[in-house]
Amino acid sequence: MIGLHTHETVSATGTLTGDGDDATGFASGEYTTPDAFPQARRSSVERVHRLLSSFDYEHTRLRLSELSRRAGLPLSTTHRMVTELLELGMLERDEDNFLCVGVAVWKFGLLTPKTYGIQRVALPFMQDLYATTRLPIHLGIPQGNQTTIVESLRPQGTGQERPRIGQRDPLHVTAVGTALLAFCDSGFQERYLTDLKDHQGADAPEMIRRELAQTRATGCAISKRKTAPNIAIGAPVLDRAGRPLGAVSLVVPEGTSTPPYDHLIRCTARAVQRTAWEQGVA
Repeated sequence: MIGLHTHETVSATGTLTGDGDDATGFASGEYTTPDAFPQARRSSVERVHRLLSSFDYEHTRLRLSELSRRAGLPLSTTHRMVTELLELGMLERDEDNFLCVGVAVWKFGLLTPKTYGIQRVALPFMQDLYATTRLPIHLGIPQGNQTTIVESLRPQGTGQERPRIGQRDPLHVTAVGTALLAFCDSGFQERYLTDLKDHQGADAPEMIRRELAQTRATGCAISKRKTAPNIAIGAPVLDRAGRPLGAVSLVVPEGTSTPPYDHLIRCTARAVQRTAWEQGVA
């Protein structure tokens, strides 16, 4: 298994290497007892996650030293784990010998039910809406206190490249996220708003609370927080219990009248929802 070594070695310079030199703070003796193995496995998975999470759209290729620094792991640990990840196809090297995310990770991602199922169902309807409007269309799913974009159709040109697939934002800052949050259960909403109050002050939750009520009343959320001066309109896709599976949004130019675009995005979300129910995705 990846990185599950139960011993440490000392380099020629006297530096401790192996599992004991990582950033988890485990002492060398902790890996020698059976009870320590579950903890060692968790820390190994965490280190792999930290390595893979070091890659993003701005850092798609990294040198070993850069990967070590961004992951917060010692160079010796990074080198050892990268060697294993290369053998497993989870990392690859490009023509310039930079490290990149491997095809194996991409294949795993394709199997994620929360993304694959709803993305597969929604894409044809998103394509129809894009053919009608030629405006940016996005699909997001809830992930804890954030929304993650899992599909995006947009025209070429400056300013139309974001959000990118995989981008995550707090629920309240996008139309997709607001549409999701408005249909989460009330307990989750209150916890979210309480946390927002702690970080942004007393006024922020009340403003968001009004937006959530408006979204539930109209069936769509309207926001400019991430798209200003353009306007984003989002509508939820719900499961049979009324919980949000995802949300689709349309970004219209500044000064555009919201109707009929709010009607179009609601119709698209409902078509996705109906098909998801029929295909057992919901």
